[in-house]
Amino acid sequence: MDGFRKWLSFSKGERVAVISILAVILALVLANVFHQGRKSLSEASLHNLDSLLALRQHALWEQQSKMVEQTQDVAELHPFPFNPNTLTEDEWRQIGLTDRQIRNIMNYQAKGGKFYSKNDLAKLYTISEEDFAQLESFIVLPEVTRRDYKKSNEEVKDYQKVNTSPSKSIPMVDLNKVDSATLVELPQIGGYTATRIVAYREKLGGFLNKEQLLEVKGMDEARYNVVQSYINIGEAEIRKIDVNRADFKALVRHPYLNYNQVKCIVNQREKRGMIKDWDQLNALIGQDEPVNPLLERYVAF
Repeated sequence: MDGFRKWLSFSKGERVAVISILAVILALVLANVFHQGRKSLSEASLHNLDSLLALRQHALWEQQSKMVEQTQDVAELHPFPFNPNTLTEDEWRQIGLTDRQIRNIMNYQAKGGKFYSKNDLAKLYTISEEDFAQLESFIVLPEVTRRDYKKSNEEVKDYQKVNTSPSKSIPMVDLNKVDSATLVELPQIGGYTATRIVAYREKLGGFLNKEQLLEVKGMDEARYNVVQSYINIGEAEIRKIDVNRADFKALVRHPYLNYNQVKCIVNQREKRGMIKDWDQLNALIGQDEPVNPLLERYVAF
């Protein structure tokens, strides 16, 4: 027993050595545990980073896809004279419409839809105002494509309308303030024409003179000569459009600006800077076609 105790007893130096060895072993064990924990954390962080990068890449891809789609939607078209009721898919594609736009037109026709007027094409949600502005002058439709077409009947009634009550006084109206209900009291003006006059006034920004009535669709010289003595142009503030700040849609809506002219304006603003005055604007948009001189009264800089 004493021998066994003697064998287990350590000198001071041996005890120090044993404690040092145990401390080293403990340090190695803790270092290994800590390293594994950091490795797991690092792997998790890398996994999260990969996920974030993947999400970012997907977002960029979606943004690029939308930009491509938007570019296609506003792409310049190459129209030729056409009847939208008889055009094939390939012919629509030759004009420059996208597959999405063509599918929308084909679906509309497959359900029995027909184009009775140029504006019927503009009503399709895939045809933007910019697209229609390019296509409108190339659309060829019979004057009346169905006998019971409501608008055609209304136009005929408007044209044939006469003042059947000579004793009834005819009002004098201010063309910039009168509403459609009052306009129908004038000779040769029916409800459909009255609505057109008010709508044109809104697009124009106000009438500067009586003769601008001749620019309203359906108003010919014979009807104008009858009605012009009952109208006047009072003092009214003309609503001007800012050529440097208005967007493409707002500019192309104006009756005195067409698609190509608006395109020149937008390109000028984006590439060369603001348009300073009427002389610069007139020179810019009048290079290939004449500019309506009245436009000067409707623009601001």
